[in-house]
Amino acid sequence: HDEVRRACAAVLEANPMPLGRLRITYTGGHGPLGSDRGDHGPTLVVALGETTRRPDSTAVVTVPWTRNERGALTGLKTTSYAENVVALARAHQHGASEALFGNTVGQLCEGTGSNVFVVLDGEIHTPPLASGCLAGITRELVVEWTGAKETDLPLDVLQRAEEVFLTSTLRDVQAVHRVDDRELPGTAGPVTAKAMRVFDERSGHDLDP
Repeated sequence: HDEVRRACAAVLEANPMPLGRLRITYTGGHGPLGSDRGDHGPTLVVALGETTRRPDSTAVVTVPWTRNERGALTGLKTTSYAENVVALARAHQHGASEALFGNTVGQLCEGTGSNVFVVLDGEIHTPPLASGCLAGITRELVVEWTGAKETDLPLDVLQRAEEVFLTSTLRDVQAVHRVDDRELPGTAGPVTAKAMRVFDERSGHDLDP
């Protein structure tokens, strides 16, 4: 952890910017061609790129491909981005910034780089980790700070939820104003707006919660 912190500090010092995206990648290191692991020790890469603050709301689409909730890499954040690249390209083709996946049993799972929350009867719900979704840090904090329930949800819940929002490191809490062809209010609903305020306040008090 100390080495990772030193690397982050060095990259930030060398590339000062008002708002940036810092990516930490830790791999098994140099290895032979194929799928065998090498024995040269791990590699740490820290990369930084400039970014801008996300808009308060966005549009999403569902995609026909599934997350495998029983896969060997389920729940892990890896560099296997091909599925996300394909799904996100479809989202962009439909004027959306995110694509949402179901899993192999038809339950709502996650986005390409975000977790998803829905509001039903005034209560916040999000898919459980057993759905195959990534255990996002922002997701975990929102569950803790808002009392959101982890619930098995059918994919079509997106067509009847009162409100929908996304969470991620770069989005924080972001309202959704369109799911596929379904239009939701252009501004955050009352439950989402409260979640946004709570997250801003709590995260502002501790930069590394």
